[in-house]
Amino acid sequence: MKNFVKWLLSALYGLVMIEVIIMISPFAFYWYSLYAPTLQGLHRWRATAWMEAFFLPHSVITTSPTLEFLRWQVGTYCFSLGILAAILLSIQVYTAKLVRREVAQSWVYSRIRHPFYLSLAVAGFGLLTIWPRIIILILYVGMLLAYYFLARLEEGQLEAKFPQYADYRRRTAMFIPGEPGGKLFRLFFGWIPSRPVALAVSSVAVVALVIGSGLLLRRYTIGHSATELLPEDRTLAIAIWPMPAEQIEQVVSAAMRDARVRAALDKEQGAVFTAHVLPEDYGMTNMFADVGTDHRMFSRLSPHRFKYLLGFAFPFCEHHRKNQIMGSPQESYKVIFSRVDEPGRPSITVDDVTDLSAKMTPVVIAKVRGSDPTLEDVTVPPRRSFWGDITMPMF
Repeated sequence: MKNFVKWLLSALYGLVMIEVIIMISPFAFYWYSLYAPTLQGLHRWRATAWMEAFFLPHSVITTSPTLEFLRWQVGTYCFSLGILAAILLSIQVYTAKLVRREVAQSWVYSRIRHPFYLSLAVAGFGLLTIWPRIIILILYVGMLLAYYFLARLEEGQLEAKFPQYADYRRRTAMFIPGEPGGKLFRLFFGWIPSRPVALAVSSVAVVALVIGSGLLLRRYTIGHSATELLPEDRTLAIAIWPMPAEQIEQVVSAAMRDARVRAALDKEQGAVFTAHVLPEDYGMTNMFADVGTDHRMFSRLSPHRFKYLLGFAFPFCEHHRKNQIMGSPQESYKVIFSRVDEPGRPSITVDDVTDLSAKMTPVVIAKVRGSDPTLEDVTVPPRRSFWGDITMPMF
C-alpha cells in the first residue's frame, strides 16, 4: 500500500510540475507533441473542456496588486524556497536514517513531523501560480491528500519500528504547528462516527471548495484585466498591460481598418474573436500564435539561458524577469486576432468569449505603431500556437 501511494504521489507531483518545467526547457516542442493529444481530448466535450482553463493571470498584467503580488512574488518564492527546503531536509532525513539509524527529530523536525512533504507542497503551490490550469489545481489538491495518507502510513510503520516515535508523534504537529487542519476537521466532520467516512467526505469537500475558489479567482482575474468589448466587430479586445479602454479601442480599430485584416476575419463566418494587444517586446507571443521565431525561454544553449533558468528557480537572482516575459508598456503593438470556439457549439456570441471551455485559434496579426495608431504590417500565422492546437491562457 505504501509503495502504491508513493507511486501515486510521484505521478501527481510530476503532473503538477511537468508542464511548467517542460515549457522552460529545450524539450518543450517534443513534449507537447505527446501532451497535446491529452489536452485536445479534454477539449472534445464541454464536461471536461473547462479543466483546461486558467484561473489566475498568466498572459496579462492585471490591475489587481493582490494578483500581481501572488504571481510575481509569492508564487516564485514559494517554488524556489520550497525546493531549497526539500533538498536540505532530505539531507537531514537520510543522514539520520543511514548514519545514526534513527528518525530525524531535530531542527525543523522538532516542531513538525513532515516538513519535507510540506516543502514539496509549498514548491508545488509556487508552480501552480506560474502555470495555473484548473486541471493542475485539481491534481495539486490530489497530491496534498495523497501526502496526508502517505504520512499516516509511514507513521504507523515508524511506531512499529521505533516505539519512542509514539511520544514524538503526540507532542509534535503533523504539517503545521498548532494543527489548524486537524482542528477544522474535528469542527466540521467530527460528528461523523466512522473516521474513514469522515476522511472521504472531507476530501470531497476540500476538492469542491478548492475548485470553487479557483473559479472565483478566474472571475476576479477577468474583472481586473484591461478589456474592451467591441460588439459590432464581435470582438473582445484584451490588453496585456493595463491601458484605458479608449486606447485599446483605437489600437484595435486601427488594425481592423486594414483590408487584409478585415478579409482574414470575414473568412471566419459567424465567428467571434479576441484581439490581444501585445507590446512589441512581449516575450510570449508564440503562446498566442506560431510566428516562426525561437521561443525566448529556450532558443539556444548559452550562458544567458542558464542565467534565465537560474532566475526562474531563484527569483532573487533575477530582477528583470517580469519585463523579459511581459515586455514593457509602449506605443508599438502586435494585435493578435483569434477566433473563439467551444466544443459542441457551432457558434457562440461575443458574450461567451470568456467561458471556461473557450479556446482560441489565431487568425491574423497586425503590427500597429504610434500614439495615433497606424498599421505597419499584417501577418497570417498558422492556425496554432507554437505548442500546437491546444488551449492557451486568454488572460
